[in-house]
Amino acid sequence: MSDILYKNNQKVIGSIIKLNRIKQNMSQKELAKGTCVPSYLSRIESGDLIPSEDVISIILNRLGLVFNDSPEFIGSGTEALALFFNNLNFNEFDSTTKLFKELEDKENDFITSPLIIDYFLAKLARYSTTPKREKFEGSKNALLSAFELLSPKQKFLYNFYIGIDILNHLGDITTGKEYIKNALNFKETGHCYYWLSYSYRIENNTIKAYDCIKKALDLYVIEGNFISIMNCYEKIAEVYFMLDNYTDAIHHLKMSLRMSEKIKNSHYIDHIDSMLAWSYYRLKDYKTSLDYLNMNSGIADHRMIIPDSVLESLIYFDLKDKENLKKSILKLTSPQSLEQISDELANIFHKFFTFYLENDNYMKSHIWEGLLIYIIESLSRFVELKKVFVSLLKDYYINNRRYKDALFSQNICK
Repeated sequence: MSDILYKNNQKVIGSIIKLNRIKQNMSQKELAKGTCVPSYLSRIESGDLIPSEDVISIILNRLGLVFNDSPEFIGSGTEALALFFNNLNFNEFDSTTKLFKELEDKENDFITSPLIIDYFLAKLARYSTTPKREKFEGSKNALLSAFELLSPKQKFLYNFYIGIDILNHLGDITTGKEYIKNALNFKETGHCYYWLSYSYRIENNTIKAYDCIKKALDLYVIEGNFISIMNCYEKIAEVYFMLDNYTDAIHHLKMSLRMSEKIKNSHYIDHIDSMLAWSYYRLKDYKTSLDYLNMNSGIADHRMIIPDSVLESLIYFDLKDKENLKKSILKLTSPQSLEQISDELANIFHKFFTFYLENDNYMKSHIWEGLLIYIIESLSRFVELKKVFVSLLKDYYINNRRYKDALFSQNICK
């Protein structure tokens, strides 16, 4: 056992014993039996003391552990973990996935080494917001059980990745925001303000959303985080969306587009083209909107605010171009579209536009009202799209002289 592990860092000893004991579903009483009292083992696990090497050897043998603390492994493992977090911080997702696969292949080595907590933090970060809940929850519970052993830097990472998982996976804005704020108590980063801005946008708090994304941008410039700077311009545009200020949104989106073209990121170029198409649509510049849609390569992007198929259908609907609308609605159930919207929502959009195509007197029909209300109630995630259908519902009420309903329809988006 190396001096740095055994003599100078009792927290490392405690974390290795505690996390592996919990992983093996063993109680302190079981592990301590015949060696020491459970309270003594508890002090070892909490990092309060270091016992004799004989006691540690007995405990490790019972856990079936062999320390992996060679200078070569510690050096290469530390470098690999640092590279993973650095790539994750700079949003290089493809590279990050590959790097974590290499870490995960050596999981047994990491969890019997002084790098055990950093490894579980990497695992927490990798599976945050993903469908692989068992891996995320397992890492979360392991870290929570040894939380008192974490350094301030490690507590920052724990709070941050728990926070964004709660925001994205559970949609609990209040709790997720508190975790991000807790992370800020340990370290101020652009990513923290980026996610705070996201939470304030969901809460429709325009001022705080803008302030936070500007703070994020300033910190990203200092960090030299090129991709995140690009993302910030996009998010500033989204704040302008909240204000229905599509002209200024376009200005920031074009800044983001220039950066994405410089690094030749085809997914992101498609994404920004779609956002620009939406912005021009909202300004009723249908030709330019279609031009940006036609630039897209058809790459599905889960971050898309408005699915291209829905936007294209809306453009031809507004233009009353029924021939092109008939072609456009066929794309609503395409694989690319279904990457972004559910089968149910795609089908209801299809019914909506089909009803328009087949009924000249659609504005007098209660079915039209019902379709609009159903779509609006299904669009909690697509705030921008919801605005358009609320406006269509208002037009319906005005056309049918239901002025009180028209007045109250505007409150749906607030």
